[in-house]
Amino acid sequence: MTFSAAGYHKPFVVLDPLDLLEAVSEARIANPQLRASVLAALRLAASSGAIGAGRLFVLRADGSVQEIIAHGQAAQDEEVDVILCEQVRATRAPLLRDAVTALPLIAERRVLGVVIFERLADQRIGQLLASLFLQWCAAAEAMQREKEELLDENLHLREEIRLQYNERDIVAVSGSFRRVIEQAIRAAASTATVLIEGETGTGKELIARLVHEHSPRANRPFVPVNCGALAESLLESELFGHVRGAFTGAVSDRKGRFEAADGGTIFLDEIGEVSAGMQVRLLRVLQEMEIQRVGDTRTRKLDVRVVAATNRRLEDEVKAGRFRADLYYRLNVVYLRIPPLRERPEDIPHLVEHFVGRSCARHVKYIARIAPAVLEAMSRYHWPGNVRELENCVEKMVVLAPGNELTPDLLPFAVVAHEPAAAPAVDGASFEEQLAAWMRAETNAALQHGATDLYDTVRAKWERYLFAAVLEACGDNKSRAAQVLGITRNTLAQRLKELSTVTRQWAVE
Repeated sequence: MTFSAAGYHKPFVVLDPLDLLEAVSEARIANPQLRASVLAALRLAASSGAIGAGRLFVLRADGSVQEIIAHGQAAQDEEVDVILCEQVRATRAPLLRDAVTALPLIAERRVLGVVIFERLADQRIGQLLASLFLQWCAAAEAMQREKEELLDENLHLREEIRLQYNERDIVAVSGSFRRVIEQAIRAAASTATVLIEGETGTGKELIARLVHEHSPRANRPFVPVNCGALAESLLESELFGHVRGAFTGAVSDRKGRFEAADGGTIFLDEIGEVSAGMQVRLLRVLQEMEIQRVGDTRTRKLDVRVVAATNRRLEDEVKAGRFRADLYYRLNVVYLRIPPLRERPEDIPHLVEHFVGRSCARHVKYIARIAPAVLEAMSRYHWPGNVRELENCVEKMVVLAPGNELTPDLLPFAVVAHEPAAAPAVDGASFEEQLAAWMRAETNAALQHGATDLYDTVRAKWERYLFAAVLEACGDNKSRAAQVLGITRNTLAQRLKELSTVTRQWAVE
C-alpha cells in the first residue's frame, strides 16, 4: 500500500520502508527546508504507525542544542531527552531504553544531531529516517556555512570598496575640486538626484560612490551601469529586467539593475549616450519611481537614489535636440562639475605621490624619490585622459624603473614633448603688458572650458614663484619670509603645503 504526502494525516498502517521513503521524498521536494522536511517525515511515520512520537535534536559544533524539531505526544520530559542526547553524543552509539530509541547522526566524525523515537515499530524505518535526517542536517549546515561565508565576503568587499572610494582616497588640494567634494557630501544626506559632469577619467564614479557612502543608504547596494557600453535592447533588459519568454534566450525571470539597487543607489554612467526611447523610459522611472520588466504587464515600486554622470554638456545636448529637456531637469537637481586635471595642476604632485605609493604596493617595488624634472613635465602636460591617464603613466614608470627613483627618461614621449600653449607674445611690451596678455589668455581658456576656479588657478601659479623667491632671498628662514610677505608664519607654512612646490624631494614612506 502506498500513500502521499498530502494524505499523511490519515491513519494508515504502512510499514514498508520504500513506501515511506517515497512519501517522505515528495514532502521534501515540496518544501526542502530542514524543519519542514523533518516535521513532514515524522508526521508521515506517525500516521503510518511506524512511530508513536519523534524528536530531532540538532546540535552545534560544541554539542549544545541548536534546534528541536518534534512531532507527537512525548512520554518523557525534555530534560530527560537532553540527558539522553548527551549520552548518545558521548558514546556515538544508538541507545535503547524501554520504548525509546535514540540514534546519533554522525558525519565526518562529528555528531550533527540525535533523533529520538518513541514506540518504534520497525528498526529499518528508524534507520531510514535517521539516514535521511543526517543528510538533511549536513545539507542545512553546509548551506548555513556557505551563507555565512558569503556574508563575510560581502562585508569584506563592501569594506574594501568603502576604503577605496572614501574621501581619504580622493587627493585634492585645488579649491575647485575641494568644492566638488564638499557639495557631494552635503548632497548625500538628501534623496535628490545628482548629475555629475566631467571629462573622461576625472573621477565621476569616485564622486558618485562618495555621495552613496555619505548617504543614509550607505549599507545598501551601490549598482553602477555604463549606459554607453550596451545596445538599447540590452540596456533595457539590463536596467529593468525581463520575464521568461520576453525574447529569445529569456529562459527565466531576471530582475534588472534598478531592482537590484532597491533601497540603495544606482549610478547611470554616460547617461548622455542613451537613445530617445530609453530617455522616455528613464523619465517615467524618475517621475513615478516604478519599473516594468521587459515582457511584463505588472509595475514594481522602487526606492532608489539615482546618480547620473556624463562626459558631455547635457545643456548643449538639450539645445541640439539630442537629449530630452524634461529628463535633463529631472536629473539636474544637484549639479556637480568635476574640473579636468589641466585646470588644477596644483593637484598633480599630490596625485603622483599617491599613485606611486599605490603602484609600489601593488607591484612590490620601492621608489624613494621622484626627480623634480618629472613633476615639472607632468605639470606642463594637458592630460586629455585626466587622472586615469596620470595613474596609468605613474604605474608604467614604477614598473619600468630600474632603481628607486623616477627619472624623466621613464616618461611617455607625449608628456616629454608637450609644450603648453603660451600667451601671444607682444614685441617690446613691458612686463605689465605681457602679464595682462597672459591674464587675458588664461581668462579666455577658462571661459572656453567652463572653469569656475580661475582665481585659485592663477593665484597658485604665481604664488609659488613669489614664495620661492622670498624664501631663497631669506635663506629658507620661514619666519623672516613671512615677515617680508606680511603674513603669519603659520599662513606661509599652510600655503606652502597646499602649493606643494616641485623642488620638494618626494619620498614615499
